Formats: sequence, structure tokens, C-alpha cells
Amino acid sequence: MKSTKKYKIVHVISNLSVGGAQILLFDILKNLKLHEEFDIFVVTINSGEYLKKYKESGIKVIDLKEKGLINLFIFFKLFKQIKNINPDIVHTHLNKADFYGRLAAKSAGVKLIYSTCHNYSTTHSGADINKKSFFDIIDNFVINYSKSNLIAISNLVKKYLSNRDERYKSITEVIYNGVNIKNEKYILNAEEQIELREKYNIGKDDFLISVIGRLEKQKNQLFFLESIKEKILRDKNISVLIIGDGAIRNTLEDFVKLNNLSEKVKFTGFIYNAEPFIEISDLICIPSLWEGFGLVVIEAMIKRKIVLASNVGGIPEIIEDGKNGYLFESQNKVNLSEKIDYLIDNKDKLDNIKQNAIDLIKEKFDIAKNSDLYYKSYIDKLTNLKF
Repeated sequence: MKSTKKYKIVHVISNLSVGGAQILLFDILKNLKLHEEFDIFVVTINSGEYLKKYKESGIKVIDLKEKGLINLFIFFKLFKQIKNINPDIVHTHLNKADFYGRLAAKSAGVKLIYSTCHNYSTTHSGADINKKSFFDIIDNFVINYSKSNLIAISNLVKKYLSNRDERYKSITEVIYNGVNIKNEKYILNAEEQIELREKYNIGKDDFLISVIGRLEKQKNQLFFLESIKEKILRDKNISVLIIGDGAIRNTLEDFVKLNNLSEKVKFTGFIYNAEPFIEISDLICIPSLWEGFGLVVIEAMIKRKIVLASNVGGIPEIIEDGKNGYLFESQNKVNLSEKIDYLIDNKDKLDNIKQNAIDLIKEKFDIAKNSDLYYKSYIDKLTNLKF
């Protein structure tokens, strides 16, 4: 007879803005909700564009609507919510939630605390993983005080954690991000793809390069535009889509205008779902300065799209250069430009690269399989928990 035991799990996240952590959490929870023994809650410290998506999917979300880094209301509100729910597990995501969420859970008497580490710098500056920042020291203290279990989204992130404290090797599991492998099927037919291209004045036969992500320093879109501006001006069959929104949008738009690129470089603004834009693209370029994982890489691969990315962070754990995608040396404009030339010249000869990418996703980055690793970890630790 199946056990009727219900476990309450609270996920605490800093916000529900659009980002890799928020997408990962959403996809994991959709799969974990299929397990009847779990009763799942999400507490977000601040709102965000994904709040509606979470609620519409049936995920129970509590929005604290609190801002700021130093804000004691965050701790007290979290403590109250955790006390009221009385969960078996509290699982935190992103720096602010890690700090306040672990402390509130520990104070509320929660015996099993998890944190997923989504990047390899608490300052989100792409710092040297061999150096310990002031924020790393604080984070270490809170991890040790709360006796948290750690999950890293890549081996590099685990190395970053274990470099901070050798003891973290034994309490850190690596569980990769994942993608729904059913996304291999296109949501746009051929006619709809042409229509979407036409909306942004992109020719049917143009070679379309898309750069997807928040318009922030980390994502390095300005470097990308600087690297290929001459190529765009020279080759009228190249078009570029900058997909997303953020703090440096005005800077990017000014650069495009000043360099007479407006005809061939288009900005979509905030896009709730980038899947259709991946489908109409010939190349997805990821010029990031740092990435804990690089979710866009696998989102593009499952659509059989060629990916060209900087060789930073967790990205080389996904892309093997010349086998399932392509890497360029970070901040090397010549190398990036040469790789793009090669991919344009050989665009009809890359089917084996695309197939290798699909095979890799299905083997290693299937979100259903990777969500099951969260499930097994929870059950294992709950079963062996000594009250």
C-alpha cells in the first residue's frame, strides 16, 4: 500500500524575474509536482515577470514584495511564512534568498535545508574562483551555521564551492540544468517562421544570428556587436536579433545607430518565451563574460541550432568545440569573427554537429531526468533524517 506521508517543501528565491535560476526552478517544480508525496510552496522575496507563470501552472507562490539587500523585514516575513507552513525541507536559490532563507529556516527549526548555487561568484562579477570574497566568507558562515546541503549546477560551480571550503566537496551534489526534450518539436510552422522574420525585417534567406539574454554587462552584447559590425556592414545577408531587455539597452541601441547598423540589428525587448526566436535563427551566439551553466545553450541545442559561445564558466561542460557546437576565446574579437565566418560558409554542412547536440541533451540534460535527481536526493535525506 502506497504511503500517505506528505512532505512539505518550501523553495525560497530572491525574485521571479526572468533568469536561468527562475527558469530552472520552474521546470524542476513542474516535474516534482507529479510526485504526490510532495506539497510544494515557493516564497519569493520580490516579484518578477515569472510570478504569473508560476501561479498559472498551479505552483503555490507567496510574494513577500520586499526589496533591498539589508532589510530585516525579509528575515521576519520569511520566518513567519516558514513557521506557518512548517516544512520538512527549505530549499533556497540566489544570494539574497540563500542568506535570509537559510537563517530563517534554521531559526524556525527546519531540519533539512538545501541551497542551489547557480553561479561561481557571490558578487556575480565573474571573479576568480580561487579567491574568496567578503561575501563568500559570509556565505560560508551561513552555510555552516544552517548545516545546509548544497547543489551545484555545474562541476565548475562545485569547484568554486569546494575552493571556498574543502568540506563542501562532501555536501555538494552536481545536478545540471535541463530542458524539456519535447521542445525538439517546433511550435512554429514554416509560414509562421517567415512571418516572424518579416516582423523584424529579416529576409527569408538571411543568415540570422540571435543573442538571447538580459541586456547586462555579464551577457557581453556590446562586445559581440563590436566584433561583427564590419561583417554586418559588408554582408547584407547577415541579420542580428538582440533578444531581451535590461540596464544596457540604451548603450546598445546607441552603438547600433552610431555605426549605421539599424537596418540589420533589431531589438525585440523583453520576450516571455524565446523559443520561437530560436526556431527562426541560424546561429545562437552567447558571448557572456561568465556563466555558471548557460541555459540558452541547451535551449538552442534541442532545436538543432548551432551554438557559438565564449569558453567561460560551465559552458565547456556542455559544448565540445567542433563536436556538438563551437567555442571562442572569451573577449577575443578576432576569434569570434573567424568562427562566425566559418559557420556561415559551412552552414549546410553541420548536420552532424546538430545531431551530436541533440544526442547530448537527451543523455545528459533532460529536465525530467535531472528533476528526478532532486527527488531522489530529497527522499534519501528525508528517509535518513534523525529527528
